[in-house]
Amino acid sequence: EARVTPKPEDVKRDAEAASRRAGIRIRVKDADGKPVARKRFYLLERDVMASGVDWASRPRREQYLTGASAELREWLARHDCDTLYCPEYEAEFDSARQSVPELREAYAEGLRKYKNPRTALRWITVSFPLKNIRAGFYERKRAWTDAAARRAGLVASVMTDERGEAYFLNVEQRDFYVSNVFPLERGRVVWSAPVRVPALLPGKLHSVTVELLAPKP
Repeated sequence: EARVTPKPEDVKRDAEAASRRAGIRIRVKDADGKPVARKRFYLLERDVMASGVDWASRPRREQYLTGASAELREWLARHDCDTLYCPEYEAEFDSARQSVPELREAYAEGLRKYKNPRTALRWITVSFPLKNIRAGFYERKRAWTDAAARRAGLVASVMTDERGEAYFLNVEQRDFYVSNVFPLERGRVVWSAPVRVPALLPGKLHSVTVELLAPKP
C-alpha cells in the first residue's frame, strides 16, 4: 500500500484554510413561539427576495388534493406537513381512520391484505387510495425550492430538528443569507436573513446564531 506524506507547506495551507471556516446555528420559531421542526433552510450567497425567483409558479398544496374528501382536507390542515409520512400524521392514523373516509378505506384494504390490524395500521399509507397526496406535493415543492435556492447562490441546506434548530458547518467567514425559500404554511412567511460569519471560537461548533421568529398574524 502506497502512502503519501503531506508536505509541511500543504499541512500549513490546510490548517489555515480550516481556521477561516466556522459554523452557523439557526433557531426557528413560529408566531406562537413554538419550534419550526423538520423544515429545510438554505444558506445562500444572495438575497432570495431579490434574485428574480418566480414566486407565482410555486406549487400549492391544494393542487395535490384533487378528489380528497372534506374530512381529509380538514385533517391534513391540522399540521404543516408535506407528506403523509410525517410523525404528526402517523401518530393520528388510528383515531383519524374513524372519521376520514380515505384512511378508513386504506385500513380496510390493509386488513384484507395482511389479515392483521396492527400491520394494516402500520402500512396504511401503502394502501392509501389517493397516491398523489402521499408525497406528490413534497416532491414538487422540493424541486421548486431547490431551483429557487440555486438561483440565489445555493451554498448548503439543512433540516431543523424537533427544537427548530440546525447547523451550517464548515462555512467560510463572509456574508451570507439564511432562508427557508418556500413560504411557511401558516402566515406565508419567507425569511431572508443576512448573516456575517465571524471566526470560530476555540471549542465551539458554531460562531454565530441566527434567530428566526415568525411575526404575529
